Amino acid sequence: MAVSNDQIRQTIDRYIKFMNAADSDSIAELYSIDATLEDPVGTEPRQGRETIRKFYAGAVGNVKLELTGKPRVSAGQVAFPLKAKIGGTQNLEIIDVMVFNDDGLITSMRAFFSSDEFEPPA
Repeated sequence: MAVSNDQIRQTIDRYIKFMNAADSDSIAELYSIDATLEDPVGTEPRQGRETIRKFYAGAVGNVKLELTGKPRVSAGQVAFPLKAKIGGTQNLEIIDVMVFNDDGLITSMRAFFSSDEFEPPA
């Protein structure tokens, strides 16, 4: 049975909640065992749940996420805009794109942003 749009939206909510709670273990559990993570797009993709957990362990606590628009869900995939508040000193607008398997786990996540787009907090 294919993943539902509601399952995908719930996963996005949990992803943001876990990021803001600095819970890299729970974030990693949202991913399939062999998932890939490309953050930001253009960097070498990280593969595997444990590698992804380590990536998030280095980021959580320093990054707070806020959904800034409605997620667009279609055919087991989603794109959604976020604002990342980084270390309390910078803001960054991001678009995340995720692909899901039939079990509702993320198989691919790509974060679109450029390092020249960092802004001071408002």
